[in-house]
Amino acid sequence: MFNFLEDGFVLEDRANPLMVSSDLYSDDSHRLASSKVLEFQQSNTGNNNLFGSDFNETLLGGEGEDILNGNGGNDQLSGDSGNDTLTGGLGDDFIVGQEGNDWLEGGVGIDFLLGGLGEDTLVLMDETAANSMAFADLIIDFDPLSDWIKLPDDLPESNLLLEPVFTETGEINTLIINRQSNITLASVLGVIPTQLNGRFIATATASDSPLSLATDLGTLGSVTVSEFVGDLAPQDIYRFHLDVDSDINIVLEGLSADADVALLQDINNNQEVDITDIINSSQQPSNFPESVSTNALPAGTYYVVVYQYEGETGYNLNISATANQEFKNPVILESYDSRFGYGLVDASAAVSQSIGVPEFPEIVDLGGNDWGRDLIDAPEVWTQGITGENVVVAVIDSGVDYNHPDLFANIWSNRDEIANNGIDDDNNGYVDDSRGWDFVNQDNQPMDFNNHGTHVAGIIAATIDGVGITGVAPNAEIMPVRVLDENGFGKISEALAGIRYAVENGADVINLSLGGNDYVSEVLDTISWAVQQGVVVVVAAGNESQTFPSYPARFANQFGIAVGSVDDNNRLSNFSNRAGILPLDYVVAPGGDGGFSDVGDIYSTIPLASSTIPYRFFSGTSMAAPHVSGVVALMLQGNPNLTPTQVEEILIQTADHSTTVA
Repeated sequence: MFNFLEDGFVLEDRANPLMVSSDLYSDDSHRLASSKVLEFQQSNTGNNNLFGSDFNETLLGGEGEDILNGNGGNDQLSGDSGNDTLTGGLGDDFIVGQEGNDWLEGGVGIDFLLGGLGEDTLVLMDETAANSMAFADLIIDFDPLSDWIKLPDDLPESNLLLEPVFTETGEINTLIINRQSNITLASVLGVIPTQLNGRFIATATASDSPLSLATDLGTLGSVTVSEFVGDLAPQDIYRFHLDVDSDINIVLEGLSADADVALLQDINNNQEVDITDIINSSQQPSNFPESVSTNALPAGTYYVVVYQYEGETGYNLNISATANQEFKNPVILESYDSRFGYGLVDASAAVSQSIGVPEFPEIVDLGGNDWGRDLIDAPEVWTQGITGENVVVAVIDSGVDYNHPDLFANIWSNRDEIANNGIDDDNNGYVDDSRGWDFVNQDNQPMDFNNHGTHVAGIIAATIDGVGITGVAPNAEIMPVRVLDENGFGKISEALAGIRYAVENGADVINLSLGGNDYVSEVLDTISWAVQQGVVVVVAAGNESQTFPSYPARFANQFGIAVGSVDDNNRLSNFSNRAGILPLDYVVAPGGDGGFSDVGDIYSTIPLASSTIPYRFFSGTSMAAPHVSGVVALMLQGNPNLTPTQVEEILIQTADHSTTVA
């Protein structure tokens, strides 16, 4: 999410499509994407963000100023050209800056840091320290004339001991040791101690940090600022205060080059721009105007950052605030967490509240590959005879294998259409759409050639037959709506047509395991319309490890419910986008851990043509969302009169926020 500048971070959110397995695109370059974590990611031109998972991954930057974060696993990160920010995260990582002035941070584990060409900054952390040289980070190609070493917080250079070590080949390496703790921070290869003198960066004081230098706009009503960003001053930061909860509108216009804007809050009060501080941002191409709108921003102090993307430009920045009187129940807001929202969805509690009875008694877990259903207490609901019967869930995705033995009995049938007679019997504009529609090929065969949609469908409604898995709502009906081709691509216009089709043909619930980082007003309008027609919309939060959901899940502050992912220990999945600072209807559900072992991931159906065993393990918020869609199907069987707003309120009121671990 950030590019590093000499005095802090600036925002960059031009998401790279290789971070995900399936994309939806439109002619104006907006993208939506479905989940599943990759083991190899490579950026292209432009400034890109690549986030790994718990896999051992290879992340390759391209041209531009890239951000690569390995997260868990033993990763290889390479920045290529541009001024790149490379963070290894957990595990033993190999990090190469290549060309440009790069920022290399190993994180936890034994890391190899190789800056390459340019003036590089190599970051040492207390978490990387070791009692033995064998477990310290290795700095491989340090250039005493151009490179820098950043020390851990509160460690001055005067507290360092630089100790030479002679190798068998006669070379001299230098150990960087904390005098007070006798901890070895790193070993610098091929460099003698005197060459490191003066090459250390201590933690900046608060007075030098970027947010402390922000221009103060006071208590906000409406203000317009005209300024300039360019190579010598690539970002401007403004601070404002809200006395009451307010709707915020930010417009950046009058641009002659590409600049972007973001809204922040200093969550940990460190006066730095951290990745966890982002509330919302806008990154339109070229010199197009930027806009950020956020409803019900709580009273407090906030920051707006205007930052250069390409070229130099003057700008006009207007920020306005309007008091918002529509507050959620304060008791509900107290249970909201910016990481996991309202917590783990609880099928038993949600359904029992829907029908006005005490929560159902616990039963013995199914165990094995059905751990996801156990975690959300779905079997407790089945014992009450509630299995999602007569509730239609539209899976708007890559299609569904409607011949799969675990799904065949639960595929929705358009009872007003006579199959294969070549006539649009129900006059809905789709000929012979007896079991859904394929918006990719514009035909009545919404078969899945990508695995994703069938996997989602199985989580929702795989039958109870003792084979494979059991869905959350094992008697719900699945309406297949295909908007992604076999390679995982499709147009946004097709996705929107799919939503309209689902609503107009009787869907009670829509599952959207799709997302992207662009605000598209047509998507918001279509979801709003669907909800107004009485359809519950469930959306995956996204897999970029961001501090807020991707779109359209971020619309859950107005319509629908966003779903993040937890593993089998109810721990927030490393890859999952978080709920965000601003309260929205966000819960978590089983989505797996994305690790090497399949045990912690979600087992579900895939097309018969894909494998001799038509089941597979996937992970992602795409797998979490259908767990919630299944719970909604159970709720609607129990009480068909619930409105979408009531469903969302019950889900967040009954979610378990006490046991979820961030």
